[in-house]
Amino acid sequence: MTTGGETRRSIVRGFDGIQYNQKRPGITLVCFGRIEHELRDELLHSLGSLLDSLEEFIPIRPVVSCFHEPDPLRIPAVNQEVSYFPLLEQIGGNIVLGVTNTGFFDPSKSRYIFSYGHVDGRAALSALRFRKECATRQLFLERMGKQILKTLAMACTLSSCADTGCIVSYHRWAKDLDRNQYVCEPCRQDLIRNLKFFLNVQPDKNSALIAEGD
Repeated sequence: MTTGGETRRSIVRGFDGIQYNQKRPGITLVCFGRIEHELRDELLHSLGSLLDSLEEFIPIRPVVSCFHEPDPLRIPAVNQEVSYFPLLEQIGGNIVLGVTNTGFFDPSKSRYIFSYGHVDGRAALSALRFRKECATRQLFLERMGKQILKTLAMACTLSSCADTGCIVSYHRWAKDLDRNQYVCEPCRQDLIRNLKFFLNVQPDKNSALIAEGD
């Protein structure tokens, strides 16, 4: 298993389906199944805006790649996220974020979870509850744009923040994201430090499995 101490130099695919040999540190967004282009673009815009705000603190701006993949052939009735992480592990990029319409049902909590963050810079986001809990299309896109940043933070092993205005805070419902307007300074510093680790700039020893929306 590759960690942040080794830059992944692997083949990724762009929007046009062409394969590229990625030699710079990279963040890869994988759209599983039927993820519409409008949503994909919103997620990429949100990630790009965050990276723009951190540019002076990260020596090498990572390449943000995106491509579409089919959902796994076999998805269990519960804990569906376990089918996605083996696929995310095989995909190039220092950090890989998956998004799917498949729900991640946790039987121990008797509800669907928004996102899971895993070791090695991988995380998965389910759009299912957002589609059900958002009254308008614009609200859906705005909340998903914020949740992808929380998912990135989870991939970088950040835990939920106590500041309810921070995007890294805990979200029980999709509407909870409406109160988030920023990444607080402590989370910002943690995110910069851990991004540097996963992008192969400096070491860190944090590694955890985190669930969001529980």
